[in-house]
Amino acid sequence: MQPLHGISGRIRRFAYDHLSETKNLRWLILVLGDRTESVGAHVRSFFTRHPDEPVTQTGVLSEPRHRPVTSRVGRGRLDLRHARLDPIIVAGPWVAAVVLLLSPLRRTARRKH
Repeated sequence: MQPLHGISGRIRRFAYDHLSETKNLRWLILVLGDRTESVGAHVRSFFTRHPDEPVTQTGVLSEPRHRPVTSRVGRGRLDLRHARLDPIIVAGPWVAAVVLLLSPLRRTARRKH
């Protein structure tokens, strides 16, 4: 286990110090800390020689080759309820990052014209 660090560590420390394990709010705050850490990791990856590749690392390209229908609609699947949200959860942060990065560029281009 690694020591808590950064903003995500502060979020988690708050949950550990102030909330009981039986409270749902504690677990929601811990999930928020986890998501904060993952966003930070994605942002840090942009400044490395090998940034994250969301398409290839999620296995989206290999899924059509390996029983695409039965892998999604098989018996005993507990995650079918949120399967429609998976593309939003996976691609959402990337789309938001692109929009946030491109909006200042578009404003600058409009001012020049």
